[in-house]
Amino acid sequence: MGAGADGGPHTGQTATNLVKVALIVLPGFLVLVFLGSYWIVKRSFRPLDSISDTASAINEAKDLSRRIGLPPGKDEFSRLADTFDQLFERLERSFETEKQFISDASHELRTPVSVIKGACEYAEQYDETPEERQETISMIHRQAEQMSGLITQLLNLTRLEQGTEQVRLLSLNLGEMVRDWGEEQGDRQGRLILELQEGVTVQGDSGLLLRLLNNLVENGFKYGRPDGHVWVTVSRSGEEALLQVRDDGIGIPTEQQEKVWERFYQVDPARSRGKGSGLGLAMVQQIAALHGGRMTLESVPSLGSAFTLHLFLNQPSEKI
Repeated sequence: MGAGADGGPHTGQTATNLVKVALIVLPGFLVLVFLGSYWIVKRSFRPLDSISDTASAINEAKDLSRRIGLPPGKDEFSRLADTFDQLFERLERSFETEKQFISDASHELRTPVSVIKGACEYAEQYDETPEERQETISMIHRQAEQMSGLITQLLNLTRLEQGTEQVRLLSLNLGEMVRDWGEEQGDRQGRLILELQEGVTVQGDSGLLLRLLNNLVENGFKYGRPDGHVWVTVSRSGEEALLQVRDDGIGIPTEQQEKVWERFYQVDPARSRGKGSGLGLAMVQQIAALHGGRMTLESVPSLGSAFTLHLFLNQPSEKI
């Protein structure tokens, strides 16, 4: 009776049954835990596989346009994938810019190099007079200067596009900048007319804006009438500051006005005075974009062209 009251036999049998059940269930439970853990770990590391596969594909196919493209997330792998995508995008831009630079340089340098090579071969084959020899040397010098100027402009444009040229935006009085620049123009001052409104200030990089101004003025004199004039105007219109360069030259046909911003495009090289590379206006547009501004063009054939830089005015509260 005591044993029955204590439940000894029943308790022992229950314990035995529990042990048997545990021996049967526990291995299956451990297998499920292992499989579940494996699935969770594999799923967690799937983005890493995607990163590795994309990097391998880019390396094998040399295709920098590929992206990992993981959905946005806050976990470490999503941030890592996004960082890699930004890196691939920057590398793609750099390689495309390099390819463009090599293509442009090889295309534009072909002519002066051919001229120099031909002049050297002629000088080697024929006994030139001192006058002819001097003319050959002068020709080589002119072509070398043209090549040097072209390479400099290409490098400047490439630095602007890649963002490797530092842009320092400071409060700048456009009228004062143009006035100081005009005083350094020497014999051009008689043909250069400045119309400057006072108090027109912007956030700008004076070095880049002066490069923009020089390119526009050079363009105006190059395509202007012989002994013609170039007008440089600084004014304000609403919330915009305007820097305009206008000439009285050949003008640009309407159907060609959008093309003038393209690299190496020249409306009519035969009617320009001096050699141009066709890079000046491309650089002008790039400088305007770096300042958050824009360029507009108004032109009438045979009457002239007006190029205008539009920038945001400084707010009245800002220190001038």
